[in-house]
Amino acid sequence: MTLPIPGENGVPKNAIVHGSCRSWWTGNERSHCGGCHLTYSSLTAFDRHRKGGTCQPPESVGLVARQKPYGTLWGIPAPVGGYGALYGRDEAEDAA
Repeated sequence: MTLPIPGENGVPKNAIVHGSCRSWWTGNERSHCGGCHLTYSSLTAFDRHRKGGTCQPPESVGLVARQKPYGTLWGIPAPVGGYGALYGRDEAEDAA
């Protein structure tokens, strides 16, 4: 199987391609694990899955899956009440 080529066959021009597993993703903040070949939304999420220096199943360390065009992205769940709750705002009021 050939490597995905950024800018061709639906792969965005800014895609990053992992040569070993042929996964691709976008975003400078993403972390792709060379051990389990899963993609994480941030270095913090990546570090969380590497407890004890070994890959842990993402769901077992509290990460949640989000489907993206390139596959599953594992990340830290949103706060209870949404991100507006972090700043003392009601997101329902903001939408109105």
